[in-house]
Amino acid sequence: MNAQFKPETAKKKRGRPTTKSARNVRENLIAAARACFIEKNYQQVTTREIAARANSTMAMIHYYFGNKEGPFQAMFVETFEPLRQMTKQGVENPPESFAEFFKQYYAIMTEHPGFVVVILKCMLFENGPLEESFIHQHLREKAEPMEKLLTKMQEKGVINPDMDPKMLHISIISLMNMPFLMEPNMEATMNITPDKDFWDKMAEHQCMLLEQGCLKKA
Repeated sequence: MNAQFKPETAKKKRGRPTTKSARNVRENLIAAARACFIEKNYQQVTTREIAARANSTMAMIHYYFGNKEGPFQAMFVETFEPLRQMTKQGVENPPESFAEFFKQYYAIMTEHPGFVVVILKCMLFENGPLEESFIHQHLREKAEPMEKLLTKMQEKGVINPDMDPKMLHISIISLMNMPFLMEPNMEATMNITPDKDFWDKMAEHQCMLLEQGCLKKA
C-alpha cells in the first residue's frame, strides 16, 4: 500500500513583512489610531486598543512606531500633509477668489472630519499629546504658507490691502473649522445632513461671506 501523499507546505518566512503587507499593516494601524484619538483624549488611548481596532498586534505597533507617540505622530503628519500641500500650491499660484480654496479644504477634511477635534485638543489641553514643539511645528508649517498666500492675494488686488493677513488668517480658520465641530449634532439640532452637497454649499457660502459680507449694502 502506497504511503499517503502529503503536499509539501511552504515554510513561513521569518523576518520583516513583505513590502505590500507592511504597507497594509501600517496603514491599518494609522487609520485605527486616527479613529481612537478622535474619539478619546490622548491619555485615554492605549496601544492595545489601537492594535485591536486594526486587527493587528501590539508587537506591530512597536515594530513600526515604537510606542504610543509613534502612531499619533504618523497619523497627525499624514492627515495634515494634504493641507500643507494645498496651502503650498496656493502660495505658488494664488487664487482669484476663496471659492476653490474652501472647496479643496472641505474635500480634504471631509475624509476625516474628526481630525479638527484632534487638532483642537492638541492646541487647548495641557499635558496634551506629545511635546509642544511637535504640534507647533506642524501647525506652523500650515500657518506660515497660509499667511504668505493671503499676502500674495493682497498684492494681486484680490484682498483688501487694509486687511491684516494674520487677523484674516484667524478669521478664515474659524470659518473653515467651526462647521466640523458642529457636524456631529447638525442633523439633530439643525435638520442638516452633512453630506458632499452640504460641504460644497458651505464652501460657496463661506466664500460669499468673505468676499461680500452679510450686511445689505445701502
